Amino acid sequence: MIELVKMSLKLLLRNKRFLFFLLAAPALSAFILSIKIDHAVYSDNSDKEVILELKDHTDKAVYAGDTSACIIKVYDASKSDLSEYVLDQMTTIGMFSLCRVDVRGMTEKEVEEIARKDAFDDRAGMLLYLKKDFDTALLTGTWEDGVKLYVVSEDERQEIFVSELTDLLARIKQVQNLARNDITVILEQLTDIQKNLPEKKIINLAGKDKIALTEQQINQRAQIGYAFAFITLGFLFCGVCVAHSVIEEQNNKVFTRVMLTKLSSKAYFISKLGVAVVICVMQTLVLAVCLSLIQGLDFGIGIMSFLGVIFLLGLIFGTLSLLLGVILGDVMSSNYAAFAIWSISALLAGLYFPLDDTTKALKTLSYLMPQKWFMDASELLLVGDKSAYSMLLCVTVSYLIVIISVGAVGLKVKYHKDGV
Repeated sequence: MIELVKMSLKLLLRNKRFLFFLLAAPALSAFILSIKIDHAVYSDNSDKEVILELKDHTDKAVYAGDTSACIIKVYDASKSDLSEYVLDQMTTIGMFSLCRVDVRGMTEKEVEEIARKDAFDDRAGMLLYLKKDFDTALLTGTWEDGVKLYVVSEDERQEIFVSELTDLLARIKQVQNLARNDITVILEQLTDIQKNLPEKKIINLAGKDKIALTEQQINQRAQIGYAFAFITLGFLFCGVCVAHSVIEEQNNKVFTRVMLTKLSSKAYFISKLGVAVVICVMQTLVLAVCLSLIQGLDFGIGIMSFLGVIFLLGLIFGTLSLLLGVILGDVMSSNYAAFAIWSISALLAGLYFPLDDTTKALKTLSYLMPQKWFMDASELLLVGDKSAYSMLLCVTVSYLIVIISVGAVGLKVKYHKDGV
């Protein structure tokens, strides 16, 4: 068996296609990890009671806001302490995600034109315009002159937003009557009233806390997902190269001559699995060399931990592509199958974009993909949760048991049919 492993490795190292995937996939993965992403398109803003600031009016609120909440795009021409307080209080309700644009340099007509455009181009549930004279209108009791609301969807939560906003402005008016239009005193009294209210408790009905990532960690998670996509492609096609060698040995009667040495077919295929494991080690080492050459590399996970994750991922896909190629018994068919597995599994696992807001069926389907479990483990590692290691070991062993068991049955059926 050891001689078979050595012989297979010597043949593979002479294969230019094998060398390409062995070197190119880790290099591309390392390059992706070295890229600095300054802005996360998909931000994890759920359960955060904050006003989300947009750079300008062209930014889409749907990309920045929490899509599980009713997104309110706010055009703030006031930017006063009072308007800040009003928006802060609206975020504490929990069902609204407020995304604010600073429009102090625009006229009311320009803001209205932008609002009409956003009504079609953005997916906000409602548009809120706080005019320049918002404070004056609120303190004089005619707050309707300082606020304008645009209903742009059929979300029933809009009625709750209007009701809550109206009640809040009415409370401010009551305090203002006692404070004699002194905004500082008004805000102090409102803060005191807020402190005396019962503390809000959030009950998680799902029974599982969601991992909260910072914007930097979200960017790092995206980088890791892209790196997984490239390195997975390398593992798959390196495994296919091993499968090609098995197919050629069968076609050239090498397999028959090996069987004449009284070596069992089981031992023969175990040696090929050993080759796949050695290849995983080789690709992991190539990736380690590439990462060591990058100065100041920081993607949120320790390099040794990341290499361990990559090695376990490689074991799954290297074994899968090897057994799949041997069962198909055809070079072109195994190439097509490997590419199909890579593209579909990466897409369903959420390597390119998160699946948080997709259907329940698609989320369930994503957990059939190995990369999904490795992405979840990466999130745990990003926040320093060491339970990711035990989870990855269990996941890897489970996939290997399933793949090898199904592959053994497939090989038995194939060679029984062929009379071997």
